[in-house]
Amino acid sequence: MITFRSSWSRAAATLLLVLGLVIAALLAAAWAMLPLEHVALTLDGESFSLADLHGTSAVLFFVAAVAVMMSAFVAVMFAVVVGLGFGAIGLVATIASLALIAAPFILVGWLVWRALRARPAPAITRP
Repeated sequence: MITFRSSWSRAAATLLLVLGLVIAALLAAAWAMLPLEHVALTLDGESFSLADLHGTSAVLFFVAAVAVMMSAFVAVMFAVVVGLGFGAIGLVATIASLALIAAPFILVGWLVWRALRARPAPAITRP
């Protein structure tokens, strides 16, 4: 029995299940509606027509197509997440370098403000 300890893994498993079902439905619709006589795969110089697939070979092709499309989707999502991560790291590095460049100017401005501001007269209090 598979147990999910976090909601992230449960959400990822649900997303992959829904994705697999959607891809399977789209492939089944394409298989039923498109003319397969003109579609052929060539492997090692030998040509295979999709119209000639029947029985277990058709099921195997269908399962393989769904698996390939799901793995391609997961790979693309992983690439997007990694790209966004590197972009965020670059943004943080840019802001940090700009802060280092601007820090002396901010310090000088603060010191000038402290030197030129009008100070209130000290209040004399009697005990």
